[in-house]
Amino acid sequence: MLSSLRSSLAFHRTGLRLLGVVRKIDPTLLPVNLVYALAQVAGVYVGLALTAGLVDALVALEARRAVVFAAGVAVTSCASACVCAFCKRRATVGGMRCAWRFSAMLREKALSLSYETAEDPKLAERLAYIERTAQMHGNIGTVPRYYRDLLSAAANMLTCVSLVVALAFSRPVAAGWLGVVASPAVSAGLLVLVLLAAVGGNTLVGRARTRLMAWVTSTHSSVENRLIYLLNLVLFDRRVPKVSRIYDMGDMLMRNIEKNQRASMSYFDRWISGERRIDVGTSAVNAAFTVASYALVAVKVLAGAITVGAFTQYAGALAQFGAAYSQLVSNNGDLRQCCGYLQEFLDFMDMEDPRPAGSIPVEKRDDGQFEIAFEHVSFRYPGTSEWVLRDVSFRLDTLGKLAVVGPNGAGKTTFIKLLCRLYDPTEGRITLNGVDIRKYDEDEYRDLFGVVFQDFKLFALPVWENLAAGYARDDARMWRALAQAGADGLVRSWPEGLETRLYKDLGDGVMVSGGEAQKLALARALYKDAPLVILDEPTAALDPISEAEVYKRFDRMVTGRTAVYISHRMSSCRFCDKIAVFDGGRIVEQGSHEELLAAGGLYARLWEAQASYYA
Repeated sequence: MLSSLRSSLAFHRTGLRLLGVVRKIDPTLLPVNLVYALAQVAGVYVGLALTAGLVDALVALEARRAVVFAAGVAVTSCASACVCAFCKRRATVGGMRCAWRFSAMLREKALSLSYETAEDPKLAERLAYIERTAQMHGNIGTVPRYYRDLLSAAANMLTCVSLVVALAFSRPVAAGWLGVVASPAVSAGLLVLVLLAAVGGNTLVGRARTRLMAWVTSTHSSVENRLIYLLNLVLFDRRVPKVSRIYDMGDMLMRNIEKNQRASMSYFDRWISGERRIDVGTSAVNAAFTVASYALVAVKVLAGAITVGAFTQYAGALAQFGAAYSQLVSNNGDLRQCCGYLQEFLDFMDMEDPRPAGSIPVEKRDDGQFEIAFEHVSFRYPGTSEWVLRDVSFRLDTLGKLAVVGPNGAGKTTFIKLLCRLYDPTEGRITLNGVDIRKYDEDEYRDLFGVVFQDFKLFALPVWENLAAGYARDDARMWRALAQAGADGLVRSWPEGLETRLYKDLGDGVMVSGGEAQKLALARALYKDAPLVILDEPTAALDPISEAEVYKRFDRMVTGRTAVYISHRMSSCRFCDKIAVFDGGRIVEQGSHEELLAAGGLYARLWEAQASYYA
């Protein structure tokens, strides 16, 4: 019995930990909720006591005393309402602050994880689950409210029980059966039976509610997830409007949305029907308890044990008990469910990145001289058995320009991800100045690289924030980077220059083409002023004229830096000192443009295949 009770209350360990998180976010929120709960209970019972005195004064025709009690009722009611209103507003604001912070904490944690961990699809599913269940069942801002209501219900019940004890031991004046029923022993026994009946009835109703909510959460979330996906797909995915119109997908999408809406509404109908039956059960239990308690208090009045005014106090108190216990059971069940879902949030926040963190500082060099080497590196993505890179050994020459070429799927982009330590090798190692890069402080090591990935991202923020990113703003340096990337004229043509917002997601902004966006991404990489610049298909979205301009500027862009250039356009290789040719996850050729053409291998075949299109 004791172990079962302990098990049923174990979720409060999670609840108390969540309250600790809330206290860090808003230290005043918990005291405000405590005052709110006590003010509610105090307002009720002080009001009942004053009302009892008022009734007795009226029965005794004591006008002056009646006025005093009436004034007390009014003042108490006003004071309690004011305190509760203030606390409710403050608690609402604090709950909203916690809700925003809840979302921010999830994202802060996700951003703190290594790229390898963050890219795991299971992590995205986990985050979606945490946010979806928080929307349905409450986030950390909801927990203080649940505990406030539990405290209010518990204080209400304890106050009621103390009054019931006083009522039971009040001695009757009348004799006969009234005196017997109203005697302390009999009336105490009857009151205990009535209270136990109320507790038992509300407990059964509470269990029914718990079963109902367990059914809802276990069956409804999958339907809700599909519906949210479809709704977001139509409204927020920019790729959908083009495809849906070209392929006339509107009816198909709406058919799926309506099908899932019907399934969702079916669950809601069954949910509401179950809640209605539970509400009827709660009302029936509380009504029976109210009738029984009124009868027992009436007997006390008729037996002369208490006054008519005391009748209103005790009857009101007993009426409070049934509602308070029902609230206690209901809120405890809701809190158990909420804590069950939020335990996943706590587990996520506690999650340690499985990738080891290095601590060695990277040597700061003004001459840009670094020696990076791949030593028998092989790699396969987590959860897969296919090797993407196999036994790659390569030494990167500093202050030179390297072109990385090869067919699609040859491992070029994976090579860059390993170089930047977004992933760690499955076998072998990568060294910087002879030291395994896993031993270096990860942030310091990554500061060596300015990268423009093929799938780069710009944000609906001002130009300067897109370019500066996590570094300090320096307008002069920013304009130099824009000029090097060929985007300074574009930005100067915009009315607010560097303050111009990109896109329209967060208000008025400028829409940029793919080529313009790529130039801005290139400027961001140059603004970082890293010693090693990596360009993944840097001219893929540019027209031939813009591409030629980028190539002309390329030497100036990377002056004093090492450059790695991934491209499908073989013409870019003529600007590079060395070329690495990937095929099937291996480096099959290395050398200069002239050397590889003379060798007549894969590079020569790729060059001749592209040259034929321009012949």
